[in-house]
Amino acid sequence: MNRLRLLAFAFSSFFVVEVGLALPIRPAEAAQAATQSTAKSSSNPDAIENDDSLNLTQDQKDKIKSIRDDAKKQKQDIEKDKTLTPDQQTKQIKDITKQTRAQVFAVLTPEQQKAWSAEQRERRMEKKAAKSSSN
Repeated sequence: MNRLRLLAFAFSSFFVVEVGLALPIRPAEAAQAATQSTAKSSSNPDAIENDDSLNLTQDQKDKIKSIRDDAKKQKQDIEKDKTLTPDQQTKQIKDITKQTRAQVFAVLTPEQQKAWSAEQRERRMEKKAAKSSSN
């Protein structure tokens, strides 16, 4: 159980950087940002499928693309649903993002998961150091 929690934490931590959930934004912007981040993943150098050091198989890349395409469609449907309040939209989009993270992370082998988590920790530390040195 602890291993699962650690895995979930590592996975959620790496996507906070990628999706930008750590930044405070308005609900309407959250919906748009979440959809755009999914759409841009193939051109995002930090996207998991663009990390050559992970040696993802074509099957893994295809599965990740399918997961992200499905999430993008779900998010677009939420954005179009005018019966939802902006807060409800934001919550549902965050839930989809969380589910997407878990699904993508599950596609990776344990070794790939460890490597990706380590790389994300390093990126976060570099970003934090750059931010503190600019202040």
